[in-house]
Amino acid sequence: MRLSEVSPAKLVAGLLALALLLVGIVWLTARHFAPPPPTVVVMSTGAEDGAYHAFALRYRDILAHHGVTLQLRPSSGSVENLERLAKREGGVSIALVQGGIGHAASTPGIVTLGSLFYEPLWVFAREDRLVGGADLRGKRIAIGVPGSGTHAVAMQQAKISGLDEPPTELVEIGGLAAAAALQKGEVDVAFFVSAPEAPAIQQLARTAGIYLMPSKRADAYTRRLSFMHKRVLPEGTIDIARNIPPAETPLLAVTANLLASETIHPAIVDLMLEAAKQVHGAGGMFDDAGEFPAARDLEFPLSPDAERYYKQGPPFLRRYLPFWAAVWIERTLFFVVPLLALLIPILHYLPVAWRWRTRRKVYRWYGELKAIERAARSHEGDPARQIARLDAIEERLDRTWVPLGIASELYTLRQHVGMVRESLRQWVHAAGPGVGPSGDQAASERRVSLP
Repeated sequence: MRLSEVSPAKLVAGLLALALLLVGIVWLTARHFAPPPPTVVVMSTGAEDGAYHAFALRYRDILAHHGVTLQLRPSSGSVENLERLAKREGGVSIALVQGGIGHAASTPGIVTLGSLFYEPLWVFAREDRLVGGADLRGKRIAIGVPGSGTHAVAMQQAKISGLDEPPTELVEIGGLAAAAALQKGEVDVAFFVSAPEAPAIQQLARTAGIYLMPSKRADAYTRRLSFMHKRVLPEGTIDIARNIPPAETPLLAVTANLLASETIHPAIVDLMLEAAKQVHGAGGMFDDAGEFPAARDLEFPLSPDAERYYKQGPPFLRRYLPFWAAVWIERTLFFVVPLLALLIPILHYLPVAWRWRTRRKVYRWYGELKAIERAARSHEGDPARQIARLDAIEERLDRTWVPLGIASELYTLRQHVGMVRESLRQWVHAAGPGVGPSGDQAASERRVSLP
């Protein structure tokens, strides 16, 4: 069937129905299956004087180049970050959390995008002879503020080492405040879980009279606490000119992990991991180039999108096109491919369905026409009534529009109507005078052409 054979009104109605169907499919797909990535993402970082926040500032600058605003929410540390993420407090959908703080069973709905770098457990003291354990008993120890990763790890260390009871005094301060207290002699020892770039670490490492304690029993702790790793700080790594540290120093370390809501948009996952690769991919004091970001220390389920990224890298289009251009093309393809898969069979069968529906206008009269013919041949009932039925059929056919492709079938039906009318004429003729139409049926009588 050609479009020229379809009436304009029916063509418009059909196209309108098809357009509404397509709009509905696109709307449902865009809303529930392929929503656009958000332009604003909220991230919980850590103390403003800490390494987490410093790294987050670099992530923010990278995402800004791609038209995405990364809003930073400073916090007391990893514990508070995890709580915010679990509750989606303030719209937080991404957070930096150190290893050993939580797990999937206690905080469902959270996935990991991978580990970003090692965070050593730095223990600075005012005496160079201290090596941990019994040497710290009775000391004043800064263990970080509640809600921080330092506080959580320090408390675990204190319990294992028996330092959580008097006469040892645990002081809940951290960051630069703990560094200042140590320098002033207000505390004897200070714990920090942080990247080497943290201001407090850099400051204490270069302060005369402050000593970095080696973790002599690092292997033992890694057996007791599975989230911990043993790392070695080579001699002179912090400051070669001043030879800081003065000797190879074993340390305990955890990994800093990028956690997210399980509903995070796949494009944001790719963007965050690209930013992490730029910031951490070059390596550092405790990791080699290309070692991070990586899928390790999986205390939470690994995001499927992150898993794809680690295996395949960023999607093909995002390697060569600006972020939003690639996203727009990907979403367009996401719509177009299913629509084509739907439209091709629809467009293939639409003419068939249209032809069937149009032919049905013609064929539906054959049942009634056959009944009239049967009555005419058996001389059952009132011939006038049968003539009226036949007239009604013919009047409807006069108003029926069909395309040229099946016009011959309409004319064939008209011929059959004429044949049945002839049978009725013979019936009336055989019945004799006085049998036939009267009154309102005069027109029908004339059409039967009674002799």
